[in-house]
Amino acid sequence: MQIQKTTMRFLIVIALLFTPLLTLQSSTGAQAQAERPVLAFYYAWFDANTWTMPLPDQPRAAYISTDPIAIENHVLMAQQAGIDALVLDWYGPQVENNQTETNFRILLEKVAIHGLKASLTVDIAGPFINNLDELTNALLVVRDQHAPHGAFLRIEGKPVIFFWRQNLYSMETWKLLRQQIDPEHNMLWIAEGIHPEALEVFDGLYLYSVAWSNDPAAVLTRWGNEVRKWAQNLNARRYWVATVMPGYNDLATGRADAFIQERAEGAYYRATWAGAIESNADWVVITSFNEWLEGTAIEPSQNYGDSYIHLTRDLAQQYRQMQPVPPPPTTTPIEPTATPEATPEPTATPEALPTATLEPTPTAVITPTATLPPTATPIRLPTPTSRSPGATIAAPQVTVAANSQEAALEMSLETPSTGIPQRHAVEGAAAPKQVSPIILVMLIVAAGLIAIPLYRWWRTRRTTE
Repeated sequence: MQIQKTTMRFLIVIALLFTPLLTLQSSTGAQAQAERPVLAFYYAWFDANTWTMPLPDQPRAAYISTDPIAIENHVLMAQQAGIDALVLDWYGPQVENNQTETNFRILLEKVAIHGLKASLTVDIAGPFINNLDELTNALLVVRDQHAPHGAFLRIEGKPVIFFWRQNLYSMETWKLLRQQIDPEHNMLWIAEGIHPEALEVFDGLYLYSVAWSNDPAAVLTRWGNEVRKWAQNLNARRYWVATVMPGYNDLATGRADAFIQERAEGAYYRATWAGAIESNADWVVITSFNEWLEGTAIEPSQNYGDSYIHLTRDLAQQYRQMQPVPPPPTTTPIEPTATPEATPEPTATPEALPTATLEPTPTAVITPTATLPPTATPIRLPTPTSRSPGATIAAPQVTVAANSQEAALEMSLETPSTGIPQRHAVEGAAAPKQVSPIILVMLIVAAGLIAIPLYRWWRTRRTTE
């Protein structure tokens, strides 16, 4: 009888010791599955010349993108805003004259310190991916060198990669690339644009910009339904990544179709977040953390201070909980206050929707690095640089009916610039991990069940002696 009691007590102790471990493992997996990631497009190609341009707004203090302190400041600001990962626009693995590669390595180090993640957008319209061989090599570098990093963004256990201008190659070419690079679909490839047929190869879709629309919530809801319809037809998991943005002002680019979408004291930003919630987005991506030439930065600035950092944190929390976005407050507007340093927004250009005319080649204004020729200004090129003969490339699918909504959306999918935080010594560390109180109680009970029989055995031995 005594042996049976001891055996039973031993089994109970073992169960109590292993249950917390199983609970911890299952809760972690459930949390990762249920979490709705909030990402932000990030740009790291600026130099001192950037801040001499007539930008609609500027950071609080100028910086250069190669400065590790500036990158770490951005990570801390993103953390404060409730952003889970920064997605850097990446020109490929070439190191010479390409600071996007070296800066991405620094970014991975910094987000690892502070508990965030980082991913990248493979910029196919950049200066260093000019043919299929270079694209293949770039994807192999992402798969074999960057993705294994502990701070690289993973969702449901898979590394996440965004693409820009993937429509420069045919879907047949992409099918062959996917079969060569990732045949088991162990990564998540996210395509950009208004071509849902890309979902036959890619795992998700995002719209870089919705600023052309005065009703962004309706646009996001429509495209969320479109992605889900394709997923159903393909009988496959496909991710809808909703774009949120505070506004838009690309007059500094000199584009013929440049326009302004006013921030309206944060109302436009709220409307995009409302659309993300209404569309039941799997993830949200912010355009952008620091795109200054197109006026989409949420980074603390001369005009808006850190208002959009705080607003992002609040709206991100509502998105994760799928709560309706409340109306904007009437007592704390986010419109720029009159400060001597603020760059006034141009008012001569009407707020017209972008037309379907092709975007002109950007004029040479600044160089992202000392000798980097990527895009005269730090915005994405509408077409790639010269490609080697014989490369199989599909022409960009931008020939659509004038004045159509799709045409406006296609023309609005352009890239960001970058942002500026204050340059100061960085403090902080990764958030400490917390242990569930339930697990602690179970461990204490298990310890007690072990200690009490040992104490009784010790007392019995003392008595018999």
